[in-house]
Amino acid sequence: MERILLGISTPSQRRRMTEALTGLGWLVSGKDDGHASVKPVTPADVAIVESATVDADPSLAEWGRRVIVLVDGGSDAFWKSSLHARVAGIVDRDDPDHGYVSAVREVLNGRGWISPELVPALLSGRAGQARRTELPTAEITQLTGRERTVAVLVAEGLSNSEIAERLTIERSTVKFHVSNVLRKLGCRDRAQVAVLWHSQALPVHFAA
Repeated sequence: MERILLGISTPSQRRRMTEALTGLGWLVSGKDDGHASVKPVTPADVAIVESATVDADPSLAEWGRRVIVLVDGGSDAFWKSSLHARVAGIVDRDDPDHGYVSAVREVLNGRGWISPELVPALLSGRAGQARRTELPTAEITQLTGRERTVAVLVAEGLSNSEIAERLTIERSTVKFHVSNVLRKLGCRDRAQVAVLWHSQALPVHFAA
């Protein structure tokens, strides 16, 4: 049985998440007042942790094998931190209950997740003014032209099938390029690619 830890200090928020996640075959802990921010003895399979806790304690691996950060909209201080690439998902306090379920399910399956409500802010660069003015990192400059194009589409949330259709290439070719992008950028999943890409002020080009 997968264990889900809720590192949430607000009782109402914690109760809401607990109710949404309980009954899906997951063991949800961190429900009691006064214990929501206490690390587990062993890391949970997935931990949902408030951004303030993440900023104060960057030892995310002690919370969960994979960590989802709870933020308060596009102005949350988390967007200015350097921990983006170390989380598996980002959810918003105002997400619907099914959004939390989807986030945990995707992360448990080895994929990443970013709240759909946060994507517009990321794409426009409004999230904490996350788009910086410095040059792209060395890892990003290592991407080929095609890999950069694929990375942009991954950051926009397109699936492999959608990218294949957009670029008129085989889905297997897209998978190959996505694998290279993840490796070269040092990202575990597509969500980390999106966060990294939209924090770099990179130009968007769709040329082959």
